[in-house]
Amino acid sequence: MSTKSVLLIGASGNLGTPILQALIADPGIDVTILSRESSTSTFPAGVPVKKADYNSHDSLVAAFKGHEVIVSNVATLAAGDQVKFVEAAVDAGVKRFYPTEFGSIASSDDPKLVTEWWDRVGFHGKYEVYLRLKELSDAGKIEWTLITNGPFFDWGLHAGFLGLKLKEKKITIYGSGNQLIATTNLAHIAKATAWTITHPEETKNKAVRFYSYKVSQNQVLEIVEKITGTKWAVERISIEDHIKNGEAGIKAGNPHAGYQVMQGLIFDEEDRFGSNYAKNEVPITDEQPLEKAIEAALKSVA
Repeated sequence: MSTKSVLLIGASGNLGTPILQALIADPGIDVTILSRESSTSTFPAGVPVKKADYNSHDSLVAAFKGHEVIVSNVATLAAGDQVKFVEAAVDAGVKRFYPTEFGSIASSDDPKLVTEWWDRVGFHGKYEVYLRLKELSDAGKIEWTLITNGPFFDWGLHAGFLGLKLKEKKITIYGSGNQLIATTNLAHIAKATAWTITHPEETKNKAVRFYSYKVSQNQVLEIVEKITGTKWAVERISIEDHIKNGEAGIKAGNPHAGYQVMQGLIFDEEDRFGSNYAKNEVPITDEQPLEKAIEAALKSVA
């Protein structure tokens, strides 16, 4: 198997750092980092770093040349800026592009559901990039892969996306709390991303779905109460009301309110948007058991 030359955009932060580590560790991957010309970020010694003007097509093309794969990990609210990355990748002869997805839904067998998802959540940039990639791949100009892993589990425990307030021993349950969702630890996402790069035929022009755990909020509550030996304060919120409040925030001009809408759609009781993945499409299992992952999060705030 030949080594894949990979250019990583966004090699720092909660997800970028473990992705970089996984790419470095994979013997089938030769990774280079791309950063802005103005960036002062530092990276591990021995990893090549290129700099480019992200607003210059020629600068991006020059940086992209010689790389077979580009993995883009830009912020969600800046996802629409990736269209210029895609155009430059085509002109540079890049074979495959990984846009910022690393989430719950982007492509589906039901395009109406995908359109509804992004219309309601409001992060149209991700969808615009996917549509442009699909258009270009249909024309034979580039390939793409979407990393689709559900909510970040370890990050979500701390950030409250799964409804937990660890220090206060509180949890907000959306709906019944029984809905199973696929959710993934950051290190698992990184390793699975590396696997997809070294298995190009299995992952060509598709959303690759995988997860560390399939779990409900009620199951998480049961585990945290078992570990801490105490009852947690529980607030129950209607999913419909939670989504409506988020949509009101979007209309009021708060783009971050889209995360609240997304949260409600993920916990949809009928699972219309497929948060409970039918199967794990990456043959890499998370080595950390569910209870151990939750225990580690609790210890970090003790």
